[in-house]
Amino acid sequence: MKRYLFLLVFFSAMALGVGAQNVSVNANNLPAAKVFRSLVEQTGKNFVYSSELLRDMKVSVKAKDKPLKQVLSEIFAGTDIEYKIKGNNIILKRNTVKKSPAKTKPNHVRTSQCMPVQPPIKPTMLDEVVVVSRLEAPAVETSEIGAKKVTASEVRNTPVLFGEADVIKALQTQPGVVEGTEGMAGMYVHGGNADENLYMLENVPLYQVNHFAGLFSAFNTDIIRYIDFFKSSVPAKYDGRLSSFMDVRLQNGNREGHHGSARLGLTSGAFNISGPIGKKTTYLVGLRRSWFDVLSIPLVAIANSQNEDEKLRFNYYFMDFNARVTHCFSPKTTAFINVYFGDDKLKTGTKDKGIDKTDDWGSFEDDRYDMHWGNLLVQTGLNQRFNSGMSAEFTAAYTRFFSSMKHDYRYIDRMQNQITESKSVMNTDNNINDWIFRGDFDWHPNDNNRVRFGANYVRHSFLPARTTRHYEVGATQMASRDSTWAYGADEFNAYIEDDWKINDRFRMNVGMHASLFHINGKTNHGISPRLSISYRPSENWAVKGAYTRTTQYVHQLNQSYLSLPTDQWIPITGKFKPQTSDKISAGGYWQSPDGVFAASVEGYWKWMRNLIDYRDEYYLRPPLDMWNAQLCSGKGTAKGIDFKVEKVFGKVTGHIAYSLAWADRTFAEKNGGRTFPAKFDNRHTINVMLNWKINDKVKLNASWTGHSGNRFTLLNQVWDGPTFDDAEWMGGESPLRAEINSYQLPFYHRLDLSCVVNNRHGYWTFSLYNAYCHMNTVAVKRGYRDVTVTTQNGVYTTSEPVFKRVKLLPVIPSISYTWLF
Repeated sequence: MKRYLFLLVFFSAMALGVGAQNVSVNANNLPAAKVFRSLVEQTGKNFVYSSELLRDMKVSVKAKDKPLKQVLSEIFAGTDIEYKIKGNNIILKRNTVKKSPAKTKPNHVRTSQCMPVQPPIKPTMLDEVVVVSRLEAPAVETSEIGAKKVTASEVRNTPVLFGEADVIKALQTQPGVVEGTEGMAGMYVHGGNADENLYMLENVPLYQVNHFAGLFSAFNTDIIRYIDFFKSSVPAKYDGRLSSFMDVRLQNGNREGHHGSARLGLTSGAFNISGPIGKKTTYLVGLRRSWFDVLSIPLVAIANSQNEDEKLRFNYYFMDFNARVTHCFSPKTTAFINVYFGDDKLKTGTKDKGIDKTDDWGSFEDDRYDMHWGNLLVQTGLNQRFNSGMSAEFTAAYTRFFSSMKHDYRYIDRMQNQITESKSVMNTDNNINDWIFRGDFDWHPNDNNRVRFGANYVRHSFLPARTTRHYEVGATQMASRDSTWAYGADEFNAYIEDDWKINDRFRMNVGMHASLFHINGKTNHGISPRLSISYRPSENWAVKGAYTRTTQYVHQLNQSYLSLPTDQWIPITGKFKPQTSDKISAGGYWQSPDGVFAASVEGYWKWMRNLIDYRDEYYLRPPLDMWNAQLCSGKGTAKGIDFKVEKVFGKVTGHIAYSLAWADRTFAEKNGGRTFPAKFDNRHTINVMLNWKINDKVKLNASWTGHSGNRFTLLNQVWDGPTFDDAEWMGGESPLRAEINSYQLPFYHRLDLSCVVNNRHGYWTFSLYNAYCHMNTVAVKRGYRDVTVTTQNGVYTTSEPVFKRVKLLPVIPSISYTWLF
């Protein structure tokens, strides 16, 4: 324990070091707002100015580790703009004294897609308007609890497995979020299950967001703009899940020219490009593909050359394709089309090399698995600004999740006078199709109120795991199909909320989400109120409280710790009721006067009802039973407290997060009705993130995580099968399940490192996963070991049952290069 405390204190000291207030800028004809964003990131100060003041202004300045005042003076030299620093704000305004033409430096004016070229702005006094240049508003200024806006740069600065920047793995560093199984892109938020998180791409839900059993997520980081993440107080707009909501927003197409990037890594590559099409249209295209199928060819060939009797079969790849087209009809009307397609294919199995040789005698097997799964999303929308206080977005979308698995098994027994052959084929299909129509409105009736409201309709079509089986034994054939059929469902949602700034100290967000879910002639409904209140006793402090209720009509059944494409998404039907969650949360927030440091503490208590899971020994039920006969419903609770200290600006940034949490489940038809801990009931979780920008060319990133071990169900008892006087039936042992999740794995910890080196045309990324190579235990399996026994009659060897720890990932280095053009 002393070692972990030392590491925590060490990282704390580094994260809290104050970066130098000098700044470095290297801009060549860049927009002024972009240069200011860089200064904000380095200093933490806000720029105060009118939006008209810097319109179309381009900046050329080069400064290395110079005082901020000197850099600002160089930027505005020769212009009629002056600045003044007041506390944490830099106020910009026009000088009313007219300067001589010889000293005037006109702004560079460019043509925007949606805006005509404007004449030069006359030098007049403008009212001072505060523009917060930080993408995410500080927590002390909002009423939200547990909300986070993650930028694309934050995602890229999080060291991960194989150097593949990942959205979900970046969120795993936040307090209250655990990863589940090591190295996987799973997300378990405040004691919830994996299916209780709603993943959205441009406000459209996706059901399957993992590649390779969760090793990678489906979001291409190179084209992401930012991610909205909510885990406690949830805007009224979102519903349908119990734990968290994540909305990934893509970049807009480049208006200035055709630019993009190409990345080549050890396990995958990506190509992205965007640019204009004419004067009013832009495009964005992103493609990512893995190399696993190519890399596996020599490895499988080597393995097969070393094995004379058996041939290994393995081939896997994944790919993601994104496309976005945006057209601007006028300054108030913009239309867009988004397309996303994700695809995974896995082929594996073994084959005895003598199965195709008619002159070989003996028993031979050919065992093959073919799996295919993916997502399709097509979306079109219209953004309309009616006036300065009212705007709307209208969307129509189609999404499809599909998965299929084929197991082909062939057995041949060749004897001198007889050949016996059998064959079995099992196909399982699972898919969901959604048609979505929605309208979202944003209304600012005055400076203190922001009202958001809208409605949507979804037509669902579910096919939960339809399985067909075909058997052949000699000349006898048999075929069967389970009794699963497709389900159609209609869902309607409506919401309204008001973010109300009562005065300088009080702020409140109150809202309501109403939903209907109609399936098989039965209509379920949900009323989900939302309320969050913030009190700000001083400029740098805030205290908040919130209540959130959510309702979930679809759920996923997991048969293992991994996120597998065979896990079924099924609707609420039959005797089961919609899943609901009630959550209360409270928090305290602090921000330093200069905005460089921030700290927060958030507590929560969550009650979950009508949770659905497999019954005990569900696999013993008849295979042709209805799928919902294998299920049961129960309840759960989760409670905890999250701490976070972060440094937002400067050369050294990062955060330290700690969570203390409890999560349990109670099912009448599981574990004898006794309460048991959830699989990922991690009592203590620590996350440390550090980012050090050494200079404009080199940046170092470090991430350390440690948490109490996951819960595991041991098979610690067996029963002996009967032994008959028959050579073909020798009896055997069958395991018995003990208390569910009664065993806790050892404490988990690892350190990940990465280094980004920029050059003239792009940047290199070097990374180490599990840098000090601590082999963490991810599971426990039952096995045997040889034991030597000495008796009066001699010495003999026997075996005894033991438990063996399964350890998965050692230190893994990776390298990639990204070319920018």
